[in-house]
Amino acid sequence: MASLSLRQFLEYIQAFNAKDYQKQHSLYHSDVRLVIPDPEVGTLVGSAGIMNHYAILQATAEEDVVPMLVMIDQGHSFFVMETYFRYVQATDHAVHGYYKAQAGGVIKVTVWALYDMDSGKIKHITCNGFNHEFLGKVDVDQRIHESWSRADSTVKRCWGSASLL
Repeated sequence: MASLSLRQFLEYIQAFNAKDYQKQHSLYHSDVRLVIPDPEVGTLVGSAGIMNHYAILQATAEEDVVPMLVMIDQGHSFFVMETYFRYVQATDHAVHGYYKAQAGGVIKVTVWALYDMDSGKIKHITCNGFNHEFLGKVDVDQRIHESWSRADSTVKRCWGSASLL
C-alpha cells in the first residue's frame, strides 16, 4: 500500500501533461481503474482502457492539468486540479456532460481525485468534477498562469524541482 511521494506524484502529473505515456503508465497497477466524472465515459479499465479514452480525447482537445493541492497519506493521494481543455476541432456531442465544443473553445473543469495505491502502484482513481466552466476562446496560457497563482505553495515548490522540468 506504499504511497507515491509528493515529488513522484507531481512527476506523474507532469508526464500526463507531456503525454509521456511510458512514464505515466509505468505507475499504474495491472488492474488500474479510472472513474471519469463525464457521464458519457464512466469507468476506464486497465492501462489500455485509459489509453483508448485519451487517444480519442487528445484527437479533439489539448488538455493541461494544473495541480492545485495534493495530500498523501497511507496509500491514498487526494488531488485537486484545474484542467483546461482547448478544443482543436468542434464536437458534435456534449463534452463533460454540458457543452458542445467549438474549435478553439476552452472548457475549464475543476476536479478532485482520490488515488488508491496497491503495492506501490496506482490501482484506482476516482475523479469527481465539481465545477465546469465554458470560457469560450481565451488565452489558455494566461488562464493556466492564473490557476498557478492560486496553487498550494508546497505544490508549486515541488513542481519546480520535479525531474521532468
